[in-house]
Amino acid sequence: MSITRTATRVFTPEDIDTCARLTGDLGSHHMIGFGDRRMAQGVLTLSAVPLLTAPGVHMRELSFTFLAPVYAGDTVTAAARLTESEELSDDLVLATCQVSVVKGDGTTALTGTGIAELSRALADELATETAPQGD
Repeated sequence: MSITRTATRVFTPEDIDTCARLTGDLGSHHMIGFGDRRMAQGVLTLSAVPLLTAPGVHMRELSFTFLAPVYAGDTVTAAARLTESEELSDDLVLATCQVSVVKGDGTTALTGTGIAELSRALADELATETAPQGD
């Protein structure tokens, strides 16, 4: 199984404010920034990854490395590639995925892996999607 979902997002100062209120991550690099550049929280950057927040998905394990900051106004493209799957039951599938978030200039901001429990219905839906060219 090699299925990839991608999503593109631009983080706003309002996104950073909301994340700060919800998580308590009020670091000055998020709230004031460097010059006029406010840095998105790591959890906010991670929220751009499709599938991780999809209904019917329960993340069991996450392991990520943050490689570059993402600032308010940056465009990022996030990808989750399902690379392996194992049936847990008639209703559940355990899937391993590779995750990345790449900034508009080509810089990788985040990379890592995850293990997710998916409903059989979602796994079947993913299996019928066409992966992007080059996969």
